[in-house]
Amino acid sequence: FPSDFLAIKRSGKTVRSIVTSKYSATSTPQQLETLPSKGKILFPLDHLPPASVPDDIPPYLIMRFEHFITDEQQKALRVRWDRLLHTKPKHLLKKDKNRSATDAYHFGTWEVTGAQPRLTSETEAQSLEAIKAMDDLLFFIKTAIAPKVSTVFKDHAPIQWEAIQKAYTRAHQHLGHKYQLRPNLDMGGPFFAIAAKESGSGVVHIDWNDDRALYAFVFAVGDWEGGEFCVPQLGIKIPVRPGQLLAVLARVLAHFSAPVTSGRRIVFTCFTDRLLFRHSHNIPVVVLA
Repeated sequence: FPSDFLAIKRSGKTVRSIVTSKYSATSTPQQLETLPSKGKILFPLDHLPPASVPDDIPPYLIMRFEHFITDEQQKALRVRWDRLLHTKPKHLLKKDKNRSATDAYHFGTWEVTGAQPRLTSETEAQSLEAIKAMDDLLFFIKTAIAPKVSTVFKDHAPIQWEAIQKAYTRAHQHLGHKYQLRPNLDMGGPFFAIAAKESGSGVVHIDWNDDRALYAFVFAVGDWEGGEFCVPQLGIKIPVRPGQLLAVLARVLAHFSAPVTSGRRIVFTCFTDRLLFRHSHNIPVVVLA
């Protein structure tokens, strides 16, 4: 740790096997220590042996911030999400059984298996009604939330913030014409794509398409109980309540969501695909089969 999963093949089965063997005492929600539901949380890396930490990893494994999204903004997000669902947008990506039984929509820009940035299929291949509702949701995230994420990113991981600006420039070089047509797809640099779904991801997993140097930013709206963010390697589960923001190195830490025991939970994960980031720095990417 923290390199448990950085050099293994892309296999959900392997991740689950490592967690149940190496972290058997902290592999279920019941075994994990619950952190306080309120207050700022920072998990620094400075207590670990320097040789065990890759040079490009940011200073903190996980961060949680309070009062990030106001009550009014939460209501606005929920209204826009419901408006989008009413248009019946299509799920176009293969369901990932290695993390969840429920599908997420993926909106925005990524590279994944390609050689240059592109819009996700679920961003473009929708009805005009769905695209209009999607753009309304993305506009709200772009104007009300993304600037705050940028501030958090700059303040807590300045080196990585500078590095991601190259990815932002490269994305505009390839997709500037599409951003002109749909400006709400341009989030300003802190992240490029958004995964949105209801409930959570109950199977322990690694986000393979994320980069170890960059955070995934997670927030949720609704009236739920449960759904804590579980991290077996750290032996903890972190409540992520309405109004809070969680930043996590989702390519480094195996994680899953505790069951939602009641209510409705709509979760948004804002992230940057690792190929989009690495290709912006001419860094070769090796995929272990």
